[in-house]
Amino acid sequence: MKFIQSFFVSAILACLIFYAAVFIFIDAPVKAEYWVGELILIKKELVKKYAGQPKIIIAGGSSTLFGIDAEYASKSLDMPVINFGLHAGLTLEKILQEVSIVVDQGDFLVLPLEPKYYECNNKMDSWQVSSIIGWDHDKWEQMRYQEKLEFISLVPPTLLGQMFVADALKTFYPALISDRLATLDHSSVLSKFRTRTMPSAFAYSAYNINSYGDLQKAEGSKFNNQNDDISKPNHVCDKTASKLISFVDQMKKRGVKVFFANTPYISSQNDLDTLKNSELNFRNEFAKIGCFVDKREDLIFDKKYFFNGKLHLNTDGRFLRTKAFIQAIRKNVLSGACSLNNNTTTG
Repeated sequence: MKFIQSFFVSAILACLIFYAAVFIFIDAPVKAEYWVGELILIKKELVKKYAGQPKIIIAGGSSTLFGIDAEYASKSLDMPVINFGLHAGLTLEKILQEVSIVVDQGDFLVLPLEPKYYECNNKMDSWQVSSIIGWDHDKWEQMRYQEKLEFISLVPPTLLGQMFVADALKTFYPALISDRLATLDHSSVLSKFRTRTMPSAFAYSAYNINSYGDLQKAEGSKFNNQNDDISKPNHVCDKTASKLISFVDQMKKRGVKVFFANTPYISSQNDLDTLKNSELNFRNEFAKIGCFVDKREDLIFDKKYFFNGKLHLNTDGRFLRTKAFIQAIRKNVLSGACSLNNNTTTG
């Protein structure tokens, strides 16, 4: 009996020590994709440059980052267009929160969300956990106490070990992780962006974008897989629908018009009628949320137009997709044809 009591006491004590350790080292600069944090900071600054002017902001994951030429769209539409594409590893809440900080009254916000964002998987993955510990400290601060406890339960012992090491390096050998620490200095990041030299080759870097937020140097085609499900998204999770409805309503009260768009698809042997039926069903369900400015059939591209993933267009593919985007904006946004009361586009 004493053994069982001792076991449970030891287990509870171990848990308390673990939780306390995570709390103590919660902002340790562990390995993570710090460039995403830099990207968010820089893109928010790019939007602020046009504060007070009506503009089009295109926000989403990496399909937007790779797939829109905002500089070309700005010249064609004769108004500022900002590519606010980030990283699909981020949560939907994170993307909406960051873009909501910088939109102004009179802006048009277009959301070409990746299909996964319409699903109902709310559990954080290891990428998101490492990002919050490494660079997304605001997310931790915004969590309620119960949410923090739930978050700590997602931290594996191996990551806690990395937190110990990272904190020690920050204290005693900061030069060894100077690249990580530099990304946490916002003024330094913005200064570095203003004085950057564009890289000669592709790189996942916040300094590899132009002043419109467009990713540079994505020439060629390195994607060989041709598997793609053009029937998705085919359903909106109830929780996701509620979040989007709430967001659209908040933006409407601020004088911001929100629209949705599709991501690119790889051409395949899928029947076009099947695609149209799937999209029609999805649009009917989506009518309670908002309006899509384009159609999936207009965003089906040959494999040669993809850079390094099924949602990542290369430079040539981005040009074609942007031309289609400009046409959709003219027909269904600037004309007023696409509204919350009209979920079908005009073609």
